[in-house]
Amino acid sequence: MIWLYNQSKHQWLLFLVAVTLFFVWYQQTYFISDTLYYNTYGDQLSIETIDSMIGNTKKYAWLGYISAPFVLIIRITFTTLCLYTTLFFKNVESKFSSCFNIALKADVSFVFLGLFNILYHLAVPAESLMDLAGNPLSLIYYLDVESIPRYLLYPIGLINLFEFFYWGLLISLIKYRYKFSVSESFKFVLSSYGVGLLLLAMVFTLIIM
Repeated sequence: MIWLYNQSKHQWLLFLVAVTLFFVWYQQTYFISDTLYYNTYGDQLSIETIDSMIGNTKKYAWLGYISAPFVLIIRITFTTLCLYTTLFFKNVESKFSSCFNIALKADVSFVFLGLFNILYHLAVPAESLMDLAGNPLSLIYYLDVESIPRYLLYPIGLINLFEFFYWGLLISLIKYRYKFSVSESFKFVLSSYGVGLLLLAMVFTLIIM
């Protein structure tokens, strides 16, 4: 954790942005094909409608490259605010930059998620667009999505191996930075990021409902 925490924040952020853009490019170039659109919507839409959909997707593909870094920054900032706010109310002296550094470094777990998705879909080619969202290391992968209420999809989707890995990195980095014990670090992450994630899940649930 010492090596990870002490890495340059600027260089690490550039690394995460570069990897995120690579994942977007790779998916659009090698995974998303016209065939997947026909397989997904062939029974629901006309060929002309699907062709139009494909054309619009390719036309606005650049939006994926713009939005991906923003999603990354929002995710890191969200965790930073959760950590910093909880430290403030616990009267633990800390700088916002320290919390940002922890959230930034912990985000590497999603790099492993992206790499896993590439390797998995190379081994098990997707037959439809829905298959691209499949992750065998997630609980929702093994459930019948059609029988689950829509408002439960997001909370259940959070139960996956890489989310646990993310928690582990947060706990380890908090332990290193603030000299907490393992149990104290776990309780802190639970009361900060955990509460924030629960509130976020509730917001998405209300929107979907």
